[in-house]
Amino acid sequence: MEGQRTTSCPYCKSLLYIGGDRGVYTVMLRNNMDDPRVRNELAKWFDKGLKARDLPKQARITEVYPIYIPYWRLMARAAGWVCGYREERHTDSNGHTHTKRVHMEKMVFRDFDWSQIACDPGDIGVNRLPSMKGHAVPHEEGGIPTFEATTSADSARTQGIESIRNMAISSARVPTVTYQKMHVIPRFLVLTFYPIWMCRYTYRGRTYFATMDGITGDSLSGRAPGDPLYQSLALVGGCAIGGVLAGFSLSILPYSPEIGILGIVGGVVIFAVAFLFFRHGSEVTEGDIEKPYRKSLKGFIPGLRGI
Repeated sequence: MEGQRTTSCPYCKSLLYIGGDRGVYTVMLRNNMDDPRVRNELAKWFDKGLKARDLPKQARITEVYPIYIPYWRLMARAAGWVCGYREERHTDSNGHTHTKRVHMEKMVFRDFDWSQIACDPGDIGVNRLPSMKGHAVPHEEGGIPTFEATTSADSARTQGIESIRNMAISSARVPTVTYQKMHVIPRFLVLTFYPIWMCRYTYRGRTYFATMDGITGDSLSGRAPGDPLYQSLALVGGCAIGGVLAGFSLSILPYSPEIGILGIVGGVVIFAVAFLFFRHGSEVTEGDIEKPYRKSLKGFIPGLRGI
């Protein structure tokens, strides 16, 4: 029958999903913000977090304008089972540690939302649909300033199905998975044009930016100058706490090797985190922007695992 999206096999009577070339639904979410409100929210953002303390006074806003960015959104239902186990450890009265495996079987049957940016707008740090809420209006080609979608619907659907499958398996909360069988049934794929306000400002001769949600007014991403005072305090405090913890752990190492080693590793980690903040804290980033300290941590953490 026309309009149906499911049918049954005439031989085994199993339910089948009908997938055809029906095109792509395209909608635009209405922009609820204006220039004065965005500037007001940007001023509040200047005063949050570990940014430079004089940023609200020294920042000079140079540009504020809206853009529409396309996002693929896939709504799908996941159904299946995840089997595995979790480990429980306890210590008896003699100090011996025992490990017990508790087998787990979890059923997953729920809807999931997946979204991904459909173009390459540069390093603005908003790679996923900020919000599912908003008033949808018909999209007219050429009627709004927007980035054009550069990824295909087929690749977005394939990536979305795989991502939802992983999300469904993770939602079962089985620490060690030994078997899983997960089916993903797509419900619809839509290309959503989302309003985002681009804000550019200068601080002491350098240019920074921030993005604001065109529906809720919340900050989404941005770059801002850090504060040298916070960097210095982090380094001094990290060295002090890490040194005290490592020194105390060395003193108890002959009596309790396990606790001593854990304390030494903890002291090294505290010192490393403090140093990374001191090293990269001159610029604060928010959102999906690649953070410089992550590259350092990727090389540092594997080294700790080998201890």
